[in-house]
Amino acid sequence: MHTEVLSVSRETTMAEAARRMVEHDTGAAVVLDDGELVGLVSERDLMRVVSDGVDPQIAVTERMTRHVLTGVPAMSIPEALAIMHEGRFRHLPVSDQGRVVGMVSMRDVMAWAAFRLRHGGWLEGGDDDAGEVLAA
Repeated sequence: MHTEVLSVSRETTMAEAARRMVEHDTGAAVVLDDGELVGLVSERDLMRVVSDGVDPQIAVTERMTRHVLTGVPAMSIPEALAIMHEGRFRHLPVSDQGRVVGMVSMRDVMAWAAFRLRHGGWLEGGDDDAGEVLAA
């Protein structure tokens, strides 16, 4: 889980959101309104703007993903993977008491899986410590 999460406001343009996502090397940004999660803008949302011929100066609120599922800090990586797989998305915001505190990406899940495979066994002992990903 990454704890430095890019956030934008509802009024941010899609063009500005794309620029900031590139700047921060991330595929998604949470949309916050007074600190509350109200949406998520992803690479897919940006591609739809382009493919639909929409003016990229449109506000994020018009094209963001609105119904965003979230995880919790104590959630294991396999649990996060299950949520992302079932929901067919690649970024899962993590919230604690209503505040976004991190983001799990499919890249994080792949790093965790690669670490587990390189170091022998798959879920041996049931240890799903997310800290392993950061150490890899």
